Amino acid sequence: MKGKISNIFWGIVLLLAGGALLADRLGWIDFSRITTNAWVYVLAGGSLLFLLGYFVGGLRNWGLLFPALILAAVSLTVWMGDRGFTGGAMGMPVLLAVAIPFYVGFAANRKTWALLIPAWVMTVLAFVTLTAEAVQGTLIGAVILYAIALPFLAVFLLNRSRWWALIPFWVMFILGTITLLADHVDGNLIGALFLYAAALPFLVVYLTDRTRRWALIPAVAVALVGTIPLLSAVVAGDVMGAAVMLLFSAPFFFVYFRWKEHWWALIPAGVLASIAIVVVLGMLVPENRPVFQGILTGVLLLGIGLTFGWLWLRRAIHPTAWARYPAIGLLAAAVLACFLGSNTNIFWAMILMVGGIALVAYNFLRKKPDGHA
Repeated sequence: MKGKISNIFWGIVLLLAGGALLADRLGWIDFSRITTNAWVYVLAGGSLLFLLGYFVGGLRNWGLLFPALILAAVSLTVWMGDRGFTGGAMGMPVLLAVAIPFYVGFAANRKTWALLIPAWVMTVLAFVTLTAEAVQGTLIGAVILYAIALPFLAVFLLNRSRWWALIPFWVMFILGTITLLADHVDGNLIGALFLYAAALPFLVVYLTDRTRRWALIPAVAVALVGTIPLLSAVVAGDVMGAAVMLLFSAPFFFVYFRWKEHWWALIPAGVLASIAIVVVLGMLVPENRPVFQGILTGVLLLGIGLTFGWLWLRRAIHPTAWARYPAIGLLAAAVLACFLGSNTNIFWAMILMVGGIALVAYNFLRKKPDGHA
């Protein structure tokens, strides 16, 4: 019955609207001559029609409140402008008119909690307009972002199974904080803060379930990258390079000593740490002494060789018996590099050439299986 009455009502409204447009087209009436004060009543009348249609069609059809309240808000705004009102208050009625139907929709069906998000955001925007001319822009931006974040936090707190809501909450919260600090904090610190914030959710994933070790990889990687801007504010040049290498070696050392089955982590840890040591030593020796360059190369090879040597010594625990081959090769190369000095390139050229000759000779000298020419 309500549906039938609603259809009749809206049919009459459409007929009246169409008739008014036709009358304006035929010159019987002229909309352009309607005064501002008259438009206030025209818009208010349209608002009343939609509001009546809402009550006739049923309170659950809350979508009809949008045209009803927006027309009322525009009518009020026109009235305020005609009376000389200015400032942020002029935009407040329309924003609240958009927010209220969402609240009504949630009240009609409590399962539609998602409606609270746009409702809250529009409400905050409505009140922000009041202070737009008196408050700093970065503060307004931060408040808006915090306001967008808050409903997602509420969604998670009301139902912990909706953990996904923490992602937009955290992103909006961090963006709000960065906006707030943008004019007062060094750019390097803001960059570090953003990257640390990006790493934190992955760390939380691991801490809530220790079997999700994969989450440590992006958490640590992003956090380490976030530390680089902080380091650049304290150190520079080769010291910065050494610090970065040590920084990236640290998580691999942690993985190796924390979980013995991940013995492979010692290899990148040893390589990165060896590079860091060479960078530090390079700052202590004269650049115009070629002999020291050979020694530095030897130190690098020695560090990497000792890494494989340690893995070989742990062969009873790990499947690393193979590590003796790179260990011996690298240690021998380290000794030769120290003695050859600037002639290290000649050494590596000879190694490559000998390796190539050995492969070619092996191909020609090996015995071919019976039956092959």
